[in-house]
Amino acid sequence: MKNMESSQTVLLRQNFDTIQPVLDNFSTLHQLWLKYVSSTGDYILTPKTKPQNNFCRLIRAHPEGLQRCRASVRQCMHLDPYQAHLYSCHAGLSILVVPLHGEREFLGALATGEIRMNNVLNESCNILKRVQDLDLNETKLLQFYEQMPIRKHEGMMILGKALYAISNNFLKLGIAHGNTLITENHSRESTSSRTTSSYRDYPLSQSSQLVQQAVVFIMQNYVQQLTLEEVARQVHLSPAYFSCLFSRELKQTFSNFLITTRLEKAKELLKQNPPVSISQISQQIGYKDANYFSRAFKKIIGIPPGLYRKSLLENQSRQTT
Repeated sequence: MKNMESSQTVLLRQNFDTIQPVLDNFSTLHQLWLKYVSSTGDYILTPKTKPQNNFCRLIRAHPEGLQRCRASVRQCMHLDPYQAHLYSCHAGLSILVVPLHGEREFLGALATGEIRMNNVLNESCNILKRVQDLDLNETKLLQFYEQMPIRKHEGMMILGKALYAISNNFLKLGIAHGNTLITENHSRESTSSRTTSSYRDYPLSQSSQLVQQAVVFIMQNYVQQLTLEEVARQVHLSPAYFSCLFSRELKQTFSNFLITTRLEKAKELLKQNPPVSISQISQQIGYKDANYFSRAFKKIIGIPPGLYRKSLLENQSRQTT
């Protein structure tokens, strides 16, 4: 499923815990393991009231089986985002998928655990053939398989269409309401002036908890070789949507924010540790190449780091005399 252009959505501004009761109640009512997966196919939330079926748990206990199961879930990211789908997993069972999308942005999907759809005579043999290279306990595997209830294709598709219509129509209402709130917030913000003298002062919208989480993660890990994709995964957003959301809230790009954060720390180190070399400071703020660090410092601050330190020392000398 292709990622669409980014859009403002209330769903992504809310705490994921608000979705948990929906998954729990649906899973209990329909005896299906309904989970929420991200735009990359990763599990975000799973039911607390109902465990995954024993058949799938046995397969997922094997490392290769786990990888195959995750790959099966990721298939839903390549399907038509405007309808419910029922497709086969790697083990021959079925997955019901309900895509969730905003105005122009795919937000992930609601996906059921694997379902046994029919009771064909040779079905058990085919199931075993699909996972025979995992060297699992076939007796237990068949036992768990036979314990799974059989579902009808027509009934599952009706359920999928209903869930799709309900979830996405309520999502549209949320988007419309959220856009109104955003317009009002921006209008109020435009009437007041704010200064952003350091990376600690960037104005964050109160409703943008995800951006706040991303900022905290960057502050704690700026020394690492961070990428936009990695930070987006931390807040469970697609890279495209995260980039747009981040730029809108902080009025600058992710890469510029990361550079500014590192350079602000570099300025502190240059002031506090005169004996430490420029190369060492470069390493301490996440730059392996000291020359690249010096160029970036000069571009943003206006002078090279060595000259910046020299001017600090001269100012301190004048103040003490």
